[in-house]
Amino acid sequence: MDRPRLRPLEVIPTEQEGRRALILRDPLHLSEAVLVVPLPLVPVLQRMDGRHTPAMIREEIMAAHRVDVPEANLRQIAAQLEEAHFLEGEGFDAWRRSVERAFVESPERPSFLAGKSYDADPAALRARLDGFFTHPEGPGLPERNGRPARPLRGLVAPHIDFHRGGTTFAWSYRALAERSDADLFVVLGTVHAPTRGFYTLTEKGFETPLGTLEADRGFIRALARRAPGDLFRDEFAQRAEHSIEFQAVFLRYLYGGEREVSFVPLLVGSFGEFVAEGRSPRGDARVEGFVGALRETLREAEAAGRRPCLLASVDLAHVGPQFGDEDPVDGERLAALDRADRASLEAACRGDAEAFWWSVAEDGDARKVCGLAPIYTLLRTLDGCRGEVLRYSQWPDPNGTVTFCSVAIE
Repeated sequence: MDRPRLRPLEVIPTEQEGRRALILRDPLHLSEAVLVVPLPLVPVLQRMDGRHTPAMIREEIMAAHRVDVPEANLRQIAAQLEEAHFLEGEGFDAWRRSVERAFVESPERPSFLAGKSYDADPAALRARLDGFFTHPEGPGLPERNGRPARPLRGLVAPHIDFHRGGTTFAWSYRALAERSDADLFVVLGTVHAPTRGFYTLTEKGFETPLGTLEADRGFIRALARRAPGDLFRDEFAQRAEHSIEFQAVFLRYLYGGEREVSFVPLLVGSFGEFVAEGRSPRGDARVEGFVGALRETLREAEAAGRRPCLLASVDLAHVGPQFGDEDPVDGERLAALDRADRASLEAACRGDAEAFWWSVAEDGDARKVCGLAPIYTLLRTLDGCRGEVLRYSQWPDPNGTVTFCSVAIE
């Protein structure tokens, strides 16, 4: 507190009562606190770097901006940041260890977003999910006609929140209900927190308001033995990651009480280093080793009578000032996104992993496609697959537009 140091935080521009401000959130979701900071306080936060005392901050703000911020006020600001666990230090380190220990010791992964992003009440949640199917833009409720002639091998579904992407989720899950007999789902989820490795597993089942989706520990352990590196060293990233949680909710909605299914919660980290270096992941020992291990483990499961399906939990483009772009998103930009996204999806539907990669990476991933790594991994694993775009969607917002889709893969 004598020399406060801010942790790396997610910063989102906003307005409150016509005044510009910043929203501060923890990108690791260790802390659930959300703080709104008026723009005039930004120079104060910039000086909370572990080198400045409150007296030094006061002196520099006075010299640079001709504003006197009393030390007592600065200490109060630091105290609020400390309470939100936004400051580094011994207190934060001890608190973080306690949070990580509680997660590791839990036999299951507790729902992180129930009651926040979706209903915690099972009846209300089921009714809401029903509504995504029956919505005018939805696909209608599934018609289950027995075992499909050509079962799906893979599926792409969004991971945007249900409010914005619910009907597109429904297009994915109607296809799954009608065209899949799978009893094992390998969910390739986008991870939004930094991880040391590309691939991260957990053996924990995922709790949902509709019941727990059990993890297939036998498959997970076999995959971890074959794959290079330690697939559990970043396991804590699973605690608050929404990309797999949303799919767990829909899988329990679809199959809970009907038949037993299990899943493999697999987070896929950023392939940003390949984009930055202008090269494909093909040939990289870490990626090739994992893809080979996943293929072999899938073959072993099928030989034992299991029916696996790969499910990529992804969104596509993220553009606009909220995501670091200079200009707001207008109609012309939306049309360009549509063309670029559909070109990428066309490559994916041909099963061409390299064409898909370069359709995104050739311009340095200007669209910021957060599903790049999971989709690439899926296409490499299901070599020679073919797909069908069931729905392509945009959530147009001048400040921050997100695009997403539903794709069935045979």
